[in-house]
Amino acid sequence: MKSKRFIRAAGLLLALLVVAAALGVLPAQALDRPTRQKIMKAVVQIVAADREGKNLTPKWTGSGTIVSPDGLILTNCHVAYPRAMWNDPEFDRDVLIVSLTIRSDQPPQPTYLAEVVQYDPQLDLAVIRVTHTLDGSPVNRASLNLPTVPLGDSDELEIGDPITIFGYPGIGGETITLTSGDVSGFTLERGVNGRAWIKTDATIAGGNSGGTAVDDSGLLIGVPTQGGAGSTDRIVDCRYIADTNGDGKIDENDTCVPMGGFINALRPVNLAKPLIEAAARGLGPQPTPSPQPTRRPSGPAQVSRLFFAPGVDAYDQPTTVVESFPSGTEAIYLFFDYANFQDGTSWHPILVYNGRTYEDTWQDGAWNGGSEGNWWISISDEPLADGTYEFQLFYDGKKLASKSVKVGGAAPKTPAFLNLRVLDDAGNEHVLPAGVRKIIARFDYQNMEATTRWSYRLYEGGKTLETKDGPALRGNGSTSLSLSRSGGFSAGTYRLELYIGTRLAATSDFYIAGTATNQVFGPITFARGEDRQGNPLNPGTVFPSGIGELYAFFDYQGMQDGWEWTRRWSIDGEVVIDTTEPWSGGESGKNFWVNVYSKDGLPDGRYQLELLVRGTLVQSASCTVGKGAGPTPTPVPAGQGLEVYGKITDADTGRGIPGAAFIVLMPGITVDKFGWTDEEVYTWAESDRNGAYELPKALVRGETYSIIVAAKGYRPVAEDGVRISTDTRAVPSPFELNVKLQRAN
Repeated sequence: MKSKRFIRAAGLLLALLVVAAALGVLPAQALDRPTRQKIMKAVVQIVAADREGKNLTPKWTGSGTIVSPDGLILTNCHVAYPRAMWNDPEFDRDVLIVSLTIRSDQPPQPTYLAEVVQYDPQLDLAVIRVTHTLDGSPVNRASLNLPTVPLGDSDELEIGDPITIFGYPGIGGETITLTSGDVSGFTLERGVNGRAWIKTDATIAGGNSGGTAVDDSGLLIGVPTQGGAGSTDRIVDCRYIADTNGDGKIDENDTCVPMGGFINALRPVNLAKPLIEAAARGLGPQPTPSPQPTRRPSGPAQVSRLFFAPGVDAYDQPTTVVESFPSGTEAIYLFFDYANFQDGTSWHPILVYNGRTYEDTWQDGAWNGGSEGNWWISISDEPLADGTYEFQLFYDGKKLASKSVKVGGAAPKTPAFLNLRVLDDAGNEHVLPAGVRKIIARFDYQNMEATTRWSYRLYEGGKTLETKDGPALRGNGSTSLSLSRSGGFSAGTYRLELYIGTRLAATSDFYIAGTATNQVFGPITFARGEDRQGNPLNPGTVFPSGIGELYAFFDYQGMQDGWEWTRRWSIDGEVVIDTTEPWSGGESGKNFWVNVYSKDGLPDGRYQLELLVRGTLVQSASCTVGKGAGPTPTPVPAGQGLEVYGKITDADTGRGIPGAAFIVLMPGITVDKFGWTDEEVYTWAESDRNGAYELPKALVRGETYSIIVAAKGYRPVAEDGVRISTDTRAVPSPFELNVKLQRAN
């Protein structure tokens, strides 16, 4: 799964914070009492219950955060829809009850019923939507106006930053709880782009699963999700607390209810943003990925070829291979091959540092990497303490392997290979087209001597294709290898290894996909549906407003079951679906399709579908639904837009105000709907020491914008519906727009 990162530019971040504080939307300091009270109003308890006549019997409970006034609530998948994570009928329930926080000293008030609208079992995240009152009456979402917690940017967090967690600890109607702590670290995870977990030293009761973790500005930055590893339960907050089988006893024969225990890891909110965006646009959830690959293991689970690296590249390959790490090291990656694994089976790495076992370094989980391949796990700190680190790998409760490495001392001056990349002449990298006759392997080298012997080995599917010594290298530099086949390389999984003497020094897996005449995924055809013969129904690139489904068809060739592939849908540039799973469709086929749907009709906009194999983009296409309206305006042709400049001054003194922010929001984004992300900003400028500013992008004539001007210590100016004149004579470009701000009392 891949998430979209918000607020990239530090300058824009500061400008947004200044404007937000001036508008009174965000607190300028740490959580004060009014801010805490505001956040608590948006924290809910979620109760899963069975309906027996007019009675509702609770089964398990969790927490959630209201993220939109019309009733979208972010929570955990194991709270809202555990059946998607564990295909077990014991986790069925009839209804989800949403209880609102009325007062901090009173139990939450059961108020609404909700339904699941988006979920991701791998990330253990879900979005539910309020649909009815407790008596079954439908709600008018437009008039709900529920309190919300604005979304933050979890990528901006650093170790030591304070966080505050809100939630409900159990099923018995307890009052809301608040726990404070600090960010104690981050964990990366194979298959997750960027930070996979935020670790905290706060002690969080398990019923807070799905709840609210905010930063010191009151922004939602994480979802309390998992606890310390080593529990025998599948999730840490799973307890037998109700007589679910009706035998008069509460024991291991009852349903394990997600509550209790303690949590020490948060899912970053950035991973949830595509789910929230999809839910906000009314899209239906994607189907739950089926366990992959379909074939059962042929023998006992095995782990082999364990080695360490200081980092990974964009394709999950090691940047180099090392046998030790110097003092000051901030990350250690352990790579290993695996075979005969089964998706859904429990697995758990354990760290042993200087003889002391740390079972909560990685979270307990279910394996989801397919039956065989190459994997990595990592630890990080700033920096890691000197000592001996042992990585132990447990699968299905059994220890399969372990490997140790030392951290300490100065960086060795031994020969090394780094940054191995595999490309073809056309610049394709990592996933190359079938039939390619020459492959180029580029890499850097360090501390080499003319007498240093080195070699390379090329494998396909585990079989050796080529082994050769390399030419002499001296000192530091970059070089390349040329690998060729007269008949071209066929589709398959390949591995290149570089050795210095007998020591593995660098390695990279790569893939040949497709055929000699076709890409792995053929051109995408958009359609309204599928006809009886399995062909696209009513294909096109422009579709009318109100359609309920949009299909994308494509042929494929040269694929292999187990390869990771990604389908990424965007609407008007916003990612709404980003799903990665092992391929199970075989080597080739025609009219494979994926789709997006909405029971209320798809929103108008520009839709784009990107298809990736092993993280490499191999095919993309776009189409339009309805008018294609979206927040991204048409690029301004040179000389045809309205360039804006001016001065921001103190209304009383007439002096220029330095550091003031002049922000123009994307069309369609009003001031009250502004979510404080850089992607909602069309253009902005910061005034200089004299108060002068100049917008870097021209405004589109005929377009309508919302504008915010603010500075620290001044009352902001905010205006919606500012239409840019098409009359070039009346409003020539460049246009001078001066703004006066009044000092705040």
